[in-house]
This record gives sequence, C-alpha cells and structure tokens, in this order.
Amino acid sequence: MTEKSKPAIGKLLRGISTNHVETVRDAWREALNDRDASVRQVQEKLASSAWSENPRGPLSKYFGVLLALLDELDASAFEQEIARLRKSNLHPMHVKTLDILSRRVLENPAKLITDRIPLFVASDIADRDVVVKNVETWCKTKGLTLDNVTRIDVIARQPGLDYLGKYNLFFSGIILTWPASTPKGIKLWWCRLDAEFTFYHEVGHHASGHIEGGQVAEQEKEADEYARTMMRNSRPVLTLIGRMLLWPLRPLLKRIITSPDRAAVDAI
Repeated sequence: MTEKSKPAIGKLLRGISTNHVETVRDAWREALNDRDASVRQVQEKLASSAWSENPRGPLSKYFGVLLALLDELDASAFEQEIARLRKSNLHPMHVKTLDILSRRVLENPAKLITDRIPLFVASDIADRDVVVKNVETWCKTKGLTLDNVTRIDVIARQPGLDYLGKYNLFFSGIILTWPASTPKGIKLWWCRLDAEFTFYHEVGHHASGHIEGGQVAEQEKEADEYARTMMRNSRPVLTLIGRMLLWPLRPLLKRIITSPDRAAVDAI
C-alpha cells in the first residue's frame, strides 16, 4: 500500500465528519488516482467490528460513503464486499444502508429511463408504480438535461439516511426519497410536488457540472434556479395563466416590495 492512498481515505472521512466538501472532493479524487491501494484500504475499514455497534456522530455516514467509494473504485470488489457484509453482524442502520447500496449489483431496475438510465425503487415503498410513472413524466420535461445522470434511486424516507444523496453526485447518480406508505389527498399532492422539485434540483447539479455533493451555497442556488425553470416548463399552461393573472398586479407588487416599511423590515 502506498503512502499516498492512506491519507486519502483518512482525509475523506475527516472531510465527512466536518462537512468540509472541498476536503471530501479532493480525497475522493486522490483515492481514484490510486485505485488498487485505495480498494485495500477501504476493505480494511469495512472489516472493522465498529459497524456492529450503535453508530454515533459521523460514524453513521462513514459506512455508506466507504461503500459508495468502493463501488466506483472496483465493481467486482464492491460486489464481493456486499456478500461478505450480508453475513456479518451489522447494526440495523448499517443494514439499511447496505440494502440501498447493494441494489447497484443485486437488483434489476424498475424501469429504464430514456432507454439508458436505470431507475431503482426500493421494495419497501408501497406503490412503486406511482413512483415510476412520476419519474418518467418528470424526465420528459422540456429542456431537462439528463446527459450526466447514470442512475436514479428512490428510497423510503428514513431519518439518518439523507446524507446519501449528497455523496451520490460522485458517481453521477440521483437519490430521491418517498414515503414507504402511500399518502392520501393533499399529502400525496405535496409529496409529489416536493419530490419533483428535488428531482429537478438534483438534475440541476449534474447539468451544471457540480462535484461538491450539493453542499456549496452558490451551487445550491444554481440548482434551485434550474429546478424552478423545470417546474415552469413542466406546467406551461398553468405558468402562462399565472403570468397573465399576475401581470396587471406588477405595479402594486413592485410598490409593496420597494415600500419604506418593507425596506425597514428587511433591514432588521
């Protein structure tokens, strides 16, 4: 093992523990530049008995990120590690992470989007067909750019696993969350709207070439603007009607926005 690879993995975990995206990005790149040594180092980390214990602090994130890195370093080694870990004594939270990431090699996609991008929907989501139809519809939005997206994963919404979406950018994927039990009425409408905006936001990161895991303020704004544009493109008639109704109110809205009282409130 070279001296170069050891610091790369350690630096990666330090970057994750401090949420320092530049450190994570640089360490990830360093690991990819020395693949064989990095694979061995990641395997050593994953062989630790710590994964059977209750994860505290950043330890809950380390497991998933190490697996994600191993997948990009060596697909065969990743598959072997998945099989080994399935037989080991893992904490329930790590079991959930393992289940999500193992679908990369163990499951067939629910659908191929644009005949190229595999869409994986977690088996614990009640109405998977609804999810598939929604994602298919969103992918047809005018102006949407999916060139840099290689896969889409939809997982059941669970506290503690949201960090996976941040690091999925490193291997050109998108992770969305959806309630395990299908919501009804207004909740279903809001769930779809929220998931759709998140989808466009994540695609925006890829379309803009962001590689920092979506944690840089400027990149977040850029992805949000992309998402808002796609939301308007997906609803051209509603957008047109809204503009027609609001256009006569522009002078009033402008006065409200620029009023002294408003400025005083903004200054507080």
